[in-house]
Amino acid sequence: MSALPSHDVTLSPKDFQPDNSIWKLRPTFEFPIRDGRQTAIEKLQSEFERDNRNKLFLMHGEYGELHLPSEEHRLWSPHLSFYVSEHDQGTVIRGRFAPRMEVWTFVWILYLAMAFSAFYGFALAYSQIMLSESPWGLVVAAASLLAIFVLYVVAHVGQHWSADQMSLLRLQLDEVLQRAG
Repeated sequence: MSALPSHDVTLSPKDFQPDNSIWKLRPTFEFPIRDGRQTAIEKLQSEFERDNRNKLFLMHGEYGELHLPSEEHRLWSPHLSFYVSEHDQGTVIRGRFAPRMEVWTFVWILYLAMAFSAFYGFALAYSQIMLSESPWGLVVAAASLLAIFVLYVVAHVGQHWSADQMSLLRLQLDEVLQRAG
């Protein structure tokens, strides 16, 4: 048996668009493999132990990650995380591209800060309206919602800019699967 993907591995950057949905920020993919789940995990774990030179490939049980070398990092450079899991038709690899952890954490801190600001801006505006004062809290809420929208657009632009690196990571995953045999 082989852990090789049972799909065509010819890839282009358009293959990594977010599942035909403009709402998704982290593109995902899934493909079947021929080995059973436990066998595939053992083979990938063996490959991780054999090829742990630059810490660019990590494997922890059913979960794995592929990273780019630090000299290739750009602000929106992704990493690829994947799971080996069972599916109705057999074993599959489910992968997800995401920004590096420090960038992704910062983005979510900004999202949460702006969401809280919008909520409190609306609450302040409601109180101001009830007191027959000028509802300047609406300006805070609107600015926060605008910041969320801008951050969302910037995230999609960054995702588009990193399509070449997503393609590279996906090809690296295919190479790891081939070496794992």
